[in-house]
Amino acid sequence: MSNFITNVLKLVSGSVTAQILGILLIPIITRIYNPDDFGIFQLFISISGILVIVSTFSYQLAIMLPKTEEDAANITSVCVVLVTLISILTGVVVLFIPEDINIFNTPGISKYLPLLPVIIFLNGMFFVQNYWLSRKTRFGVIAGSRVSNTLTSKISQIGLAKMSVTPFGLIGGYIAGYAFADIVMLKGVKKDIQIFKKVSVKRMKEVAIQYKKFPLFSFWSSIANTISPQVPAFLLAYFYSTAVVGHFSLANQVVNLPMGIVGGAIGQVFFQKVSEVKNGNGEGDMKVIVGEVYNKLISIGLFPMILLVILGEQIFTFAFGEEWGISGTYVRILVPWIFLVFLSSPITTLYNVFEKQKVWLIFSMSLLVSRVVALVIGGRYGSPEFALALYSFTGIVFWLWNNAYLLGLAGISKKESLEVLIKYAIIGFAVSIPLILVELISSSFYVIIITAVITTVMYYAITLHEDPMFKKMFSSFLIKVKNRS
Repeated sequence: MSNFITNVLKLVSGSVTAQILGILLIPIITRIYNPDDFGIFQLFISISGILVIVSTFSYQLAIMLPKTEEDAANITSVCVVLVTLISILTGVVVLFIPEDINIFNTPGISKYLPLLPVIIFLNGMFFVQNYWLSRKTRFGVIAGSRVSNTLTSKISQIGLAKMSVTPFGLIGGYIAGYAFADIVMLKGVKKDIQIFKKVSVKRMKEVAIQYKKFPLFSFWSSIANTISPQVPAFLLAYFYSTAVVGHFSLANQVVNLPMGIVGGAIGQVFFQKVSEVKNGNGEGDMKVIVGEVYNKLISIGLFPMILLVILGEQIFTFAFGEEWGISGTYVRILVPWIFLVFLSSPITTLYNVFEKQKVWLIFSMSLLVSRVVALVIGGRYGSPEFALALYSFTGIVFWLWNNAYLLGLAGISKKESLEVLIKYAIIGFAVSIPLILVELISSSFYVIIITAVITTVMYYAITLHEDPMFKKMFSSFLIKVKNRS
């Protein structure tokens, strides 16, 4: 378990600086581009995100599983071929799309569709290389690619605005980020060139058939789970406006950036670790590993969510400008769902490890349908806030079930998982009482922020004290620092 935490810390520590800088640059970007620009950008990301998932047919999820490196290289090569073909096919289709086509009441997006093949290829290769490097436990390279992606993307978005303040600046920066990240990853993959020289068309066909469950079941699950978070962009644009989509986009981005650092890092290392244990190549007990990971996710992610519920509008107004305050309102509505997704995302790989792809498919399709229904009802009969509240509620119901099911696969009962959640919720709410009182009686945002920082330190000091493993690791780290000095 110590190696597991070490690998997670490699990914987290390597990404934290870039993500912090990325978050610090967002206020600059929101003061350059308006909500409508962000709305078109979000629609472009939503369309490309779905096509990226299609591009690999979920075969990238199988890269971790083969016992031999040669088979893993062959399945990786299958992914590369598929990504290339889908990118070319998309380019051909885009040539026949009229320039004035109206997509979800957003005709302005049509001029950016020719960029789809580029981002599909770059993003698809990012996914494929990510899984290969995770298999090889080169988490430092992955962390470096994330640094490159975040910084290149944000800096390019600011730089391109000097040419023209349009959605092209946001989209162009997004593409530049993935291009640079792919180059960083490719340098890490080149170390395994001898393995890839053994790849053959015959063996690629054989492993593609061997892991056919992924395109047959996991693929459709991935499609459904990719469309689910993109559904708001499409339907909010259809029922309301691109400005509403822009506010939603910023709310999602700001929350998911920091949460994604930890959740994504834990998820990658977790998949690699439990795959080893399942294949009999690694040490540790599945229940203990899953339990430790779930406990860490709760203790790490809970308090930031509480802060956003209390201070959502104020934080967004202060950080991004007066016109972005509504994004803070959206965050408060979405927080319970986002927290449950944060808890679920790293451990959803258990569906693949335990070969429960059919269950994952049924869950994913049901979730997608519920999301569409919720947003259509909200869009027809209420405000954006009402629509997002229904959207968030469906997410809460489904992801609660998902968490319970996955933990059950690992042998963890609902009572055990609930006890951990209640424990940290009590700590979190108790620590946040001074902040709530200050927020009620003080009109100074700076006083509120200082109080928020103090309560955050208090919360993590308490959770660290409650976690023997982190205490041991922290003590070891201090000893190493002392010895070096």
